[in-house]
Amino acid sequence: MIVLGGLLLVAGVVVAIVTGGDAAGGWLLPVGLVAAGVGMLVAGTVAAARRRIPLRAAVRAHRTAPVGSPLRRARAVPSMIVSTARGRNPVLPRYQLALWLVALVYLVSPIDFIPDFLPLLGIGDDIGVGAWLLTSLYAEAGNYLAAREQRREVDAE
Repeated sequence: MIVLGGLLLVAGVVVAIVTGGDAAGGWLLPVGLVAAGVGMLVAGTVAAARRRIPLRAAVRAHRTAPVGSPLRRARAVPSMIVSTARGRNPVLPRYQLALWLVALVYLVSPIDFIPDFLPLLGIGDDIGVGAWLLTSLYAEAGNYLAAREQRREVDAE
């Protein structure tokens, strides 16, 4: 992924130098190639770093057996959020709710780190934040369901 990103970045720079903006699309093709190259480089670097650095939430999500279908997990999200906000969910720390709220506000607000009028780059940060938000909610909903089932088993004994 990193190699492909580098190739796209170099191709965008070469096209910009060779055409000088006089091509049929103007500067759209070189900017698109450079943006795609930078995006691929960043994604490849993050993926490579993530393989080497154990993240606490990812490790915790993989230790527990997968619980619940995607629909069941989606239905569990509101009760998970309410129980965490009230302090009844020992699996999920409260600061995670704050992170989710910040991500949601960032997605909804018109103010971005990278403006949306830039081709490919502007929407890329929104896609990244949205993907993190959804995957984090999905993983934590599975952990919440697993903890709830364990509590039911303990109560039944």
